[in-house]
Amino acid sequence: MSVVELGQRTLMEVFRLGGPILAVAIVISLLVNVIQVLTSLQDTTISTVPRLVGTGIGVVVLMPWMWRQLAQFTVQIFSGIGNYTR
Repeated sequence: MSVVELGQRTLMEVFRLGGPILAVAIVISLLVNVIQVLTSLQDTTISTVPRLVGTGIGVVVLMPWMWRQLAQFTVQIFSGIGNYTR
């Protein structure tokens, strides 16, 4: 396995781990924006605080899954370290 493949696998793992958190932030942002349009409230605090709280809750809820995925990826990389040194 080459260094390029290692980089590709690492980027895919980053996207897989970061995707759910990003999806939570996007959904919350869309909901808050719809509410802001319907109520004509254009305060930045109204859009920032729910996104931060939702993302924090998402991180806490998904953290066990993220740790397991990251541990599995790390074990795979370390078990095949000999293939990368050639």
